[in-house]
Amino acid sequence: MKRLSVMVLAALLVAPVSLQAMEKPRDWIAPPPETVPNHREMWRQVIIELARYAKARKKDFTVLVRGGVELVVKGEREAEWDDVQDPAGVMFEKRHPLGQPFRPYVNAIDGLILDDLYCGADAFAKPLDQAIKDRRDFDKVLAEERARGIQRPPIPEPLGPFSIDPEVEKARAAEYRRQANKVERQRRIIYAVDSLRQAGRRILSLESCKDAKAISAAYRDAARDKVLTYAHAGDERLNRVPGGHPWGENADPIPTLNQARNWLPVLSSEKFGSKSEWVAAMEHSNYDILLVDVAYRGMDGLSFADTLKLKYKNLGSRRPVMAVLSLGKAYDSRWYWKPEWRTGEPPFLFAPDPDVPGSWVVNMEDAQWKEMLGKTLAGIIGAGFDGVVLDDVDTYLWFEELMPLR
Repeated sequence: MKRLSVMVLAALLVAPVSLQAMEKPRDWIAPPPETVPNHREMWRQVIIELARYAKARKKDFTVLVRGGVELVVKGEREAEWDDVQDPAGVMFEKRHPLGQPFRPYVNAIDGLILDDLYCGADAFAKPLDQAIKDRRDFDKVLAEERARGIQRPPIPEPLGPFSIDPEVEKARAAEYRRQANKVERQRRIIYAVDSLRQAGRRILSLESCKDAKAISAAYRDAARDKVLTYAHAGDERLNRVPGGHPWGENADPIPTLNQARNWLPVLSSEKFGSKSEWVAAMEHSNYDILLVDVAYRGMDGLSFADTLKLKYKNLGSRRPVMAVLSLGKAYDSRWYWKPEWRTGEPPFLFAPDPDVPGSWVVNMEDAQWKEMLGKTLAGIIGAGFDGVVLDDVDTYLWFEELMPLR
């Protein structure tokens, strides 16, 4: 049993943080490790290109990214990729250092949106500054130990007593893996948040909480941590404009993201009977920032006049209005979808996501998909939006699972 535990631990040290299970393409065969691309860098470059284009068109245009924390700081996967590409270490001195932020990426974006920073299973249960300090201090200890040849596991390894029942040991191993993955996810979040905050970027969170008490606690903790938060009940689908007063409601004009004290994402318009009803509901709110879909029910795009209506709170003061743009997935409910499309046709439709019917993970290398992203972003700017949130970003993790490096 001890041997099983050690084997599980060894797997954990190299295993990526998993996304929800997704279907592999039919007859999929993983490519040789030396031919695997650096998916994180590929995603980074697309985001940088989109951000630079947007800011060239409109200097004060805001670009936020939802998720994708591994894009901010170089992690072990990219260090391993370097070793595979350069096993002799010829280019070692030119490699980007492990644990250091990618400055071109950090400079290109204005902030990061995290899901369930306070209400999720990976919540830190302590002030964010303290979590960052604790993690940094602990990693220094680990680095000193590694320099002496000591390899500590991510969390203490169970030492017994062990059961003769295989099912009990399987459950123990599964719980160990769950806890180790949680620690690793928290570590990635901490390094991304710390690097972005040091660069003056804004951190936002989107909280799905179990009840009103948890919602209030999330807002309170977020205010302490200077995180701009929207918290809602767990069964809400971000398809409505809540009644009552927003948390931190104010009559101030909001010229930039940094002045905002609250925000509202309305990512679906299915509940509204018409586009005008949808626009009116958002128009008559007092949130400091609105994040909206660019099209009513995915088909009828918001016009410049529609966007202009949303730029003023019900109290009359100016606020930014941002659009959401899916980076890593395509949807058959969107205006661009063609009836004849299916997996592999066109080539950017890499694989369906069974957890979100009607959605496909896309191949970010595909020129046609990148062209579609660029055209959509151009339309967003033309419609008068003040910024964009790039969504469905962390699909690179799925490609990494498909293409192991060892």
